[in-house]
Amino acid sequence: MHINVCTVDSGWILQKIGERIVNNYNGNEANFTITKGCPPMPNALADVNYYVDIQSCFFGRKTKCDIGFFTHADMNSKDWLFNILRNQGCFGGLDGIVSMNERYTQMLLEVGFPGQKLITLTPGQTYDYFPLKKIKIGIVSRGGYTGLGHDFLEGFFKNHNTKNFEFYFLGGGWEPLLEIPEIVENTNIYIETNEDYSYYPNFYNKIDYLLIPGMWTAGPMSMQEALSTGVPVIGANIGFVNYEFQADYVFEPGDESGLDNILRSIENPVVARRSQVENMTWANHADDLVQFAKRLRK
Repeated sequence: MHINVCTVDSGWILQKIGERIVNNYNGNEANFTITKGCPPMPNALADVNYYVDIQSCFFGRKTKCDIGFFTHADMNSKDWLFNILRNQGCFGGLDGIVSMNERYTQMLLEVGFPGQKLITLTPGQTYDYFPLKKIKIGIVSRGGYTGLGHDFLEGFFKNHNTKNFEFYFLGGGWEPLLEIPEIVENTNIYIETNEDYSYYPNFYNKIDYLLIPGMWTAGPMSMQEALSTGVPVIGANIGFVNYEFQADYVFEPGDESGLDNILRSIENPVVARRSQVENMTWANHADDLVQFAKRLRK
């Protein structure tokens, strides 16, 4: 089966949807081509012309089998959609419609488009463009000795999975962490030795959490700085932490498991968001489109 994908030749979303379908199909029941233009002309020799999307590409030019990808109705109105479907005959000229979400599939059914000619196919996801967000943890101190958490973090990084985190150190003395091969290999660490205090607000602006990893401290001043900028605090139970000021997460000094539990509780919602879409691939989308086209061609 020859499926020709018609898409506009400008605009990231529509053009990329067409390209992803064509480039990611890995089955053997169809071959894909792509036609671009404003609007693109269908291929009269193809078994199926697939218009991405209907509003921009399909104008009632009847070929052997015409399928449209319905993104949305700009008017967001069932009355407007009914007018397009029945009175103008635009959608009614299609052999099938692929809706990108169940909400609009139901709307199309309600205005009279036949259910046997309608399918919901959620778009795939492009993980090469959108990798899982790393959670940025900041450590602010002129560290480098046991009291401020150097030895503790060295052990923590060796013993725990931090692949979904980035650790940003502000202040000198933390460089020995980058001399330990197993830490460098498995941990995302960035060290800035800029101790110009006028720079500190910029640093807090780019981190998601402040980590206070120390074994003891009179302050730390970094807790006040984080609170003043609205940055959540993960703190060892020392100094200000949970005495003068409340931290968002607290663990006992030197407790690797306690810190690990906190990081997992922060990481889990991020991973869960990803899990909602991680099985939605363009290869699956293209294969489902082929099966839908085969059904319509019978």
